Amino acid sequence: MLTHLFRRFKHDAQEELHAPLSHSIQPYTDQNTRNAMWFYLREALRGDKEAQYQMGHSYLNGELGLDRSFLHAEKWLDQAAHQGHMAARQELEKAYNSLAFS
Repeated sequence: MLTHLFRRFKHDAQEELHAPLSHSIQPYTDQNTRNAMWFYLREALRGDKEAQYQMGHSYLNGELGLDRSFLHAEKWLDQAAHQGHMAARQELEKAYNSLAFS
């Protein structure tokens, strides 16, 4: 089993070595972004106020590979604000003000 994993890792590393730089960086950037989103989502569902803020902020700005959604942003920011996250409360107020006057 370990031999198989080592061979696969060695083969992937050799392919990366000969791949153009832009092609070797992009998949890892996308993977890291997707991993960050899933990490924040998991922790937000467990009630972590910082993760809830990050999810709300990401939905509000269309970050971490998420589509921009004011409905989802409001949900997560509101949950974080109810737990006392000041940045979430400020972000929510700013979003309400910008939506009310736009």
